[in-house]
Formats: sequence, structure tokens, C-alpha cells
Amino acid sequence: VKMSGGGDSNSTDNRNKNKYTGVCVGAKRHRVVRWVDHDVAGVRWSGNGYGGKTSSLLQRVARRRTGVIQCCAGSSAVSGAGGAEEGAQDQNLSSRAKAIVPGESETAVVEDAEAVKRMRSWQIRIFYSIFMGYATFYFTRNSFTYSAPGLRSDLGFSLEQLGIITSIFPMAYGISKLLAGILSDRFSTRMFMALGLSITGIINITFGLQKSLLAFCVLWALNGVFQGFGAPPCAKLLTTWYPKAERGTWWGFWNTSHNTGGFLIPFLSGYCVRNFGWQYGMIVPGSIAIVMGLFLFNRLRDSPEDVGLSAVDDVDDESSAASESEPSGKSDSKKLSTKETLFKYVFSNGYVWLLALSYFFVYFVRQGISSWALIYLLDFKGVVNAQDAAFRMSGMELGGLLGSLASGFTSDKIFRGRRIPVIIGWMIGLMLSIVGLWYVPVAWRYVNWLAVFAIGFFIYGPQMLVGLAGAELVHKSAVSSTIGLLGWIAYLGASVAGFPLTKIVTRFGWGAYFSSLLGFSTIAVALLLPMWRLGVRPKPVAEVPMVSVEGVELVPCEQCAGTGTVMRLECGPATPTQTLSCKYVEDVCPWCNGTLYSLPGGGAAAP
Repeated sequence: VKMSGGGDSNSTDNRNKNKYTGVCVGAKRHRVVRWVDHDVAGVRWSGNGYGGKTSSLLQRVARRRTGVIQCCAGSSAVSGAGGAEEGAQDQNLSSRAKAIVPGESETAVVEDAEAVKRMRSWQIRIFYSIFMGYATFYFTRNSFTYSAPGLRSDLGFSLEQLGIITSIFPMAYGISKLLAGILSDRFSTRMFMALGLSITGIINITFGLQKSLLAFCVLWALNGVFQGFGAPPCAKLLTTWYPKAERGTWWGFWNTSHNTGGFLIPFLSGYCVRNFGWQYGMIVPGSIAIVMGLFLFNRLRDSPEDVGLSAVDDVDDESSAASESEPSGKSDSKKLSTKETLFKYVFSNGYVWLLALSYFFVYFVRQGISSWALIYLLDFKGVVNAQDAAFRMSGMELGGLLGSLASGFTSDKIFRGRRIPVIIGWMIGLMLSIVGLWYVPVAWRYVNWLAVFAIGFFIYGPQMLVGLAGAELVHKSAVSSTIGLLGWIAYLGASVAGFPLTKIVTRFGWGAYFSSLLGFSTIAVALLLPMWRLGVRPKPVAEVPMVSVEGVELVPCEQCAGTGTVMRLECGPATPTQTLSCKYVEDVCPWCNGTLYSLPGGGAAAP
């Protein structure tokens, strides 16, 4: 990485402002390289603007003795202006740097390519492990959804009894999400994730061997608890193994793992239920989870240090700079206790509560479709078998994957960071897709699949963006608390989509089911409308520079704020429905005559 600035200052800001290129220090981000055994940190450069104290970054590398010093002669990445002059200074610096290491040539200080290769290999290994592992968590989470029709047929369970089992899971999972993050910080992430996945597999197998409603409820509640062992370890591993500059890309691709698992489980579980019975729709995913848990224990490591590599941000200049300069406001948040932070930034924020309530209804719709649309296709639409119905439902996760990516891109690039308009647009698309599923004939197999695909596309976008909007509404010290509150209320909505929704279907029919989905979607949109303009950015006003004409300093006009125009109210003849008709008109500023400048004592500057 290029270290700008000479030895005149130790501060990051001054180092970045200096136009000269000093010395190249370290390697990019995650690379681990050798330290050449010479006291380079004690050298004081002289001449050509390099005199003074040694930079703090160089001192840090010298103290650690885990980096590498590499002088970049004639680099094209010279910062500032005067490229030819600075290139010459770069060459001069390079020659002096070589003189520091007696008897060493350009090959004396080299990057340890083998270590870089090892780090990249481990990063790929960690990524595919957590991707496959978290996808398997969705095998053991959604297995009951696709085994329920067979279970209901064999054991004679009513729709309400299935609803009780379905309602228990999100309540247990919501509590687990609040606690799992704390626990995963205290224990090995490798052990935490591998053990959690293996236990969910054992629970699924045990579930497939039971026949009583009470046993089903207890086991599915336990499954909800251990399902919370999936996401926190993944988040910690992504933070530990991948540098800040790359982390967003890795995280984005990992986020598709739950869609991958949700897409595959209908085929796996549906096939097992049709050919071997509902028990195998639980046993087979559970067995895969146990094997995958052992796989994770073998492949994962908690941190690069565990395999003899340096931490990814040890030589990351950006991370070092961030740690040296604490953001303003952080010291303020330290003065507040946890209770004070919650009440100041979360509980007293009306927009957070509007988002939380809308999240309740969004999750009701999501859970209502993912849990009961399969049975709707079998009972009401008359789909021939569970495997065919599972195929039609498989489009939901694939649509969700694309919908999440598309909604994030739309809110960033088209709406300039405004999340609420995108959420509302996606919710309207969701309602149209739900209507489409209701009216599409059962014989149109692939059109049914497309309708479910559209539902997944439009439901997963709001699911992601509501949480993001909540995080952006509050102070950074309250982000985790806000996400926890939103998640808890969301899973309350998911639990209402269990037993209460089945009572509605039993008493009023499947038409009431669709009316509930559409009604709750409408309520979510109504709650979001007051926040429509959140995140609107004012148009930037160009800064007017100070100028001097014939020795007279001109200042930007204060009356028009340096824009050269002002607004005036112009009134004209009244219309039949108005006593007076007025409008705003933009005119040239009379104080500066549109020149943008005025004299210090008043009066317009000459054009």
C-alpha cells in the first residue's frame, strides 16, 4: 500500500495531504510477509521534503516485525501533482532505501507470495464452508413445511394442529437470535456453528420418529433455539477472515446461501415424502445436517492466527487510520448506559416503531406464504401430489435471491439510498403476485411457478430493506438494539401466521387466507407511507471561491448565497375560485447582479 507523506508529521491526515510519496509499506490488506531484519524504523530521511520524524505507520510495522518494507521506485500511483518531479524524488528515495540495507539488492525485500496464497486458499475454504453450512440450516428449518402434508395425511392431524407447531418455531427462533450473538462471541465460532447444525439434524431425525403433538411441539421449539446458532458465527467469521475492502462482496454472496437452501429443500424433502413417507422428509435432511456439522468442524477455523497467519487488518492502513481517529459522537455514546441508549435512540424514535410494526405485517405475509401455500396448492388447487406442489413452491427462494439483490441495487443507485419508496414498490408488486397465485389455474403448472417466483422476488426485498432502514435511522451505538427489536417483532408476526391463520382458513376458507395476506400487506404500506421522504438528500450547492479583482477582495453574495438568483412572489389577476393568484418567480439577484459576488462593504461587483 502506498504511504503518502514524508517524515514531517505522524498524523494520518497530514500524511495523506502531503503531495510527496514516501515509502511503500506492508502488503495489501490480508497478506502476511516477512520482516527484513534491519532497523528501518530508526532511519530519518533527509532532503527533498523527506526530513523529520519517521511516520507512525512505519513505526507500527517495525514494532510488529510482521510486515515488509518495499520501496516503489517510479510508481505511477504518485499522489498529488507534479508527476515528473515526484517520480524523480521517488527514484531518489528508492536508491536511499536500498542503501539502508547493506548488501541487499531489489530482491532482498520481497513479498511472501506463499503466505498470500495460503491466506487466499483459507478464505475460499472458509467461504464455501459457511455457505454450505448455512444453506443446510435451511434444510432442517424448512423440512417440516414440506413433510407436513404427508404427516397430516398419515396421523390425521388437523390444520389447526399443524398451525400450533408452526407458531412455536418463530417464537423460539426470535429469542435465540437475541441470545446467540452474545454466546457466539464467548465460544469458538467453529464449535458453535458445527454443534448447532448437528443438533438441529438430531432434532429433525427424532421428530421423524414421533407421533404425538406434544413431542412435535417440544422438538420444533428446540429446533428454533438451535437454528439461531447459524447466522452469528457466519457474521463473525466474515468479519475475521475478510478485510474491510472485500468484506461487502463476500458478505453479499454468503447472503444467498439461505435462498440456495430454501430452493433445494422442496425437491429433497418432497421426493422423500412421496417415495418413502413423511418421516424421511425429516430424517434425510437431519442426516445431511449431522454430516455437514462434522464437515464444518473439520474445515472451519476461528481466525487466521489459528493457522499461523496474521489478522487480515494488521497491515490495513484504512483500519489503522480509523482506529487512530475515533468518529465524533462515539465519545458521547460511551457516556450513555445501555438503558439510556435504548430510550434515547430506539424507544423514543417514532420511525423505528413504524418500521417495527410494518415488519410485523411483512413477516406475517412471508411466513403465511412459505408455510401454507404448499397446502393451499394441494387442498384447494388440487395439485396431484406433494412433489409437484413442492416444485411449484421452489420458485419462491430463487425469486427471493434475485429480489434481494435487485431491491438493494434499486435503493442505492436509483433512489440514492432511500429505502422506503423501494419497500413500498415491492409490497405493491407482492400484492399483485398474490392475486396472480389466486387466479392462475392449477393446470398451468409453470405459470404457478412464476407466480410463486414473483412472490419470493417481492417479499424478500422488503424483508432485507426494513432492517437496513432501521439501522440507518438510529445512532450507530444503537444499531444492534434496533435490529434486535425489529427482529423480535417480525417473528411475532411470523408466529401469528401459524395457528391464528389456520383458524381463519378453517373457519372462513382459503379466500379468507388470501384476503388476510392482501390486508396485512396493505397495512404495511400504510405504515410506511409517512416515511416516504426519509433519506431525501438536498441538492448540493457549489461552493463559491474567494476572488480578488485589482487588489479588491470580493466575497460571495450573502443575499443569494452565491447562486446569483433570488425568488420573488408575483401576484396577478384573481381566478373565479381565488381572491388572489400568486406564484414564485426566479429573478437575477439585485444585490450582486448575478455575478455571485459583492464588495466587502456592500454593492454589486462588476460583471
